[in-house]
Amino acid sequence: MHCYRGTVQQAYRYAAMLCGHDRDGAEDLVQETYLDLLRRVRAGSLTMLTPAYLLQAVRHRFLDMIKQRDRERRRLELVGGTAADDLTPGTTVRGLLADLPDRERAAMVLRFVDDLPVAGVAEAMGITVRAAESLLARATRRLREGDQRHA
Repeated sequence: MHCYRGTVQQAYRYAAMLCGHDRDGAEDLVQETYLDLLRRVRAGSLTMLTPAYLLQAVRHRFLDMIKQRDRERRRLELVGGTAADDLTPGTTVRGLLADLPDRERAAMVLRFVDDLPVAGVAEAMGITVRAAESLLARATRRLREGDQRHA
């Protein structure tokens, strides 16, 4: 994996957008992605790694992480409640984006950073197009409301 040094900063910046305020989470996401890719190179199932493929791998790992978190959250709700997230409001677009719930933030990054159509967002997240539209609408509303609070 001679490409690590040349791609790690790009992978981290992308992961940081996906993870919002969770910088440790972004670092873990990048590390886990590279470890998985290294395993695949050693197994012979991956012979060439492009920056686009790397970012796609980061995105897929992040979406898997969200799905697992959602499953765990639902399990916890079944046995007695959830913990509230205590986020500090951001004052920049990146900060406002970071304040969004995971799924809404992921949808916004996929739509406006990765420039995927709504159907592509839905496919990447494993949800219906209607659900993706709903996530994007809620996120847009929250961003506008957040922007008004900081004006």
